[in-house]
Amino acid sequence: MKEILNEVLELLEDGQDFALVRLGSESGSTPRAAGAEMLVRRDGTIAGTIGGGLLELTMMKAAAEALEARSSRVTSLALSGKDLTSEEKMVCGGHADVAITYVPPGDPVLLEVCRAVREATAAGKRAWLFTVLPAGQDGTVEHSLLREDDTIIGARPCDPGELRSAVGKIAVHGSTSLADGREVLVEPIDVPATVFICGAGHVGTALAPVAMGVGFDVVVIDDREEFANPARFPSCRVLLSPFDGALENAGVGEDAYVVIVTRGHVHDMNVLEQALRTPARYIGLMASRSKRARIFSALRDAGFSEADLGRVHSPIGLEIGAEAPAELAISIVAEMIKVRAGESA
Repeated sequence: MKEILNEVLELLEDGQDFALVRLGSESGSTPRAAGAEMLVRRDGTIAGTIGGGLLELTMMKAAAEALEARSSRVTSLALSGKDLTSEEKMVCGGHADVAITYVPPGDPVLLEVCRAVREATAAGKRAWLFTVLPAGQDGTVEHSLLREDDTIIGARPCDPGELRSAVGKIAVHGSTSLADGREVLVEPIDVPATVFICGAGHVGTALAPVAMGVGFDVVVIDDREEFANPARFPSCRVLLSPFDGALENAGVGEDAYVVIVTRGHVHDMNVLEQALRTPARYIGLMASRSKRARIFSALRDAGFSEADLGRVHSPIGLEIGAEAPAELAISIVAEMIKVRAGESA
């Protein structure tokens, strides 16, 4: 829902009906994981995606039918063999349950839930969005938001304790079952992780918008006034600060990402030493092999262990043959996404 929240709110507040298409449980190879969602308007236009291709086209047609019938349903698709609506084949080879929800004009429950999601996001507060599917093929799809204080906004499919139990059964996005057997999709509304970009040169400039585009908050740090200029980094927090001590009071928590792309060996060493004293989830250092060896040697002499140095991603970024700043930015953010998803990078 986070991906299409603004579009959903716009239609609800404008009193228009629409359909929501959401991937439920999935197995095998599917275009996107459980929780992927798409909005289908009356005019056939969409927001969001469930993976594109024939699956998406098929579900767009099914959503149009749901809009005409003003009804919701859950359908199962085998993503192999011929598509339901054409002579072409879907060849993913997986299986997916897809919930198609008809949303009536100004649906008060969903409107309340979506406004609560927007408020939680703006306030930086954690919450969990639940989509509860009906027990049969036809029925009502329910939406709820569980806040950290266990208050429930929207539908109340069960008590808060059972909803918290459902959260514990999934990883990031996913589905599980309630005690009554209904499938529930869970989407965490998390406080966005912050990436601290230490260095506002070519790579830092290219990196900031890419990181923001995939949901990171961005803080840019540099000691040069002409580089640490907010006009160069729209919507980012920019700190004009000496690199010495820059991270010590910056609020680098356990969900933070630190990217070190300063202009020189001394600054890199200084910032990396500070980063290793924080609980940051990701620390990346852009350095040549010889430069990295010199920095690591100095850090060992300063008392850092091999386990400490093992936290550092260097070479930084996924190996895609990146050279230009824009390419390096994509490589670095791809590695951060991998870490954020809980995978080893």
